[in-house]
Amino acid sequence: MRMRITTAVLLAGLAALGTARAETLHERDGTTLSANIDGMAGAFSTREDYLGEGGRQWREGFIHGVLAGTTRAGGGKLYGGLGAIAQGTWGDGDAGGYTDGRERDVDLEDAYVGWRSAGGAFDVSFGRQQFVLGDGFLIASDRINLGKGLDALGVDVDRGGAYYLAAKKSFRNTAIVRIDPEGPWRGDAFWLQSGNPYQQDTELGGANLEYVSETHGTLGLSWMKVLDVDQGAGLGIFDRRDGMRIASVRGQGSLGVENLFLAFEYVDQRGGSAAVKNDADAWHVEGGWTFADLPWRPTLDYRHARFSADKSATARNEAFDPLFFGLSRGLGTWFQGEVASNYAGPANSGNRVDRVELSLAPREDLSIGVQYWKFAPEGEAADLAGRELDLFAFWQIDKHFTFVPLIGLYEPRGADVKALQGNDRRNVYLQAVLIFNY
Repeated sequence: MRMRITTAVLLAGLAALGTARAETLHERDGTTLSANIDGMAGAFSTREDYLGEGGRQWREGFIHGVLAGTTRAGGGKLYGGLGAIAQGTWGDGDAGGYTDGRERDVDLEDAYVGWRSAGGAFDVSFGRQQFVLGDGFLIASDRINLGKGLDALGVDVDRGGAYYLAAKKSFRNTAIVRIDPEGPWRGDAFWLQSGNPYQQDTELGGANLEYVSETHGTLGLSWMKVLDVDQGAGLGIFDRRDGMRIASVRGQGSLGVENLFLAFEYVDQRGGSAAVKNDADAWHVEGGWTFADLPWRPTLDYRHARFSADKSATARNEAFDPLFFGLSRGLGTWFQGEVASNYAGPANSGNRVDRVELSLAPREDLSIGVQYWKFAPEGEAADLAGRELDLFAFWQIDKHFTFVPLIGLYEPRGADVKALQGNDRRNVYLQAVLIFNY
């Protein structure tokens, strides 16, 4: 993840599909119209699932197209975009049981308009679009895409499937103001409304301030409040986030030391509209070093993360709410462990996580990574302890296609995750994902 050139290029397609390239259709007198098409297709197989039913094989895919335009207006630039997405899941459905292979969906994904001042110091936009805060620890757009797997329980959380690929990412509605987004001091004010049934159509507002040093890194401070939640909708697990206040402080960079990478974040969650108030927190620290003079430029990285759990002896809710976390700067951030985070659990609440990662860059178009994960329950949370080893590669075939194969070995250790799996055997997880962007 810290191989500055190669991995950044390869991960651009995975973390920010739809923004890397665009084909210009029209350009005249300060007005432009461009088109972008991106997509992903993946095949997946597990020896075990987390319904106690044995292994599963399934496929996922999506294709996403956007028309974007700009024109001069009011001394600045008016811009907008309109895009649609088609997605689906085939086969047995995923190993967590969130999809069943019958998902097919075509939907609006992008519908936004904005204005940017001359020089870019002020930017305001509205509508259906993505929004990422920091490196996605709390907000990485609206990425959770469940399907029809829970229909049998009478729970409607279907967003079209393509669960692992997280096809849909846009919030249903937004209002975002950016102040000097390219300057050393930059800020955001945002209002976000989810249309995701899993997220219970959560609505929140907040502000973000960052200081960015090209040599030392970034420091950020954020505050937000959950403004509304559709009580009892979906799985009903986020009812208590209504009215919750969230504060975050974070940092990321090299401190001016070449080949060093450091990152941290601390989040505090308090209050709420329910009788039971929130009193939760989470934090992580990370350090890495690139051995730039060695062949293949190996990078060794360690991270520890902790997410609070509820305590039965108190009248408060201490279980950390992961909000809209998601993929940002590479595999494992912030879906931690390919098997654990996506299927077996835990998912950034009531747990401690240690990760060691080794990244290699044999060629400019190829990076290889191996991650070792250790999961442990925090406090009275469900015992989803486990170990996981993931080996993967990013191969940029050409400027349009990137291939990502992965093999994961997951060993359940906790009583609760063994019960979900139906045994204590080591799970073998295979996936092959093709990323397309034009």
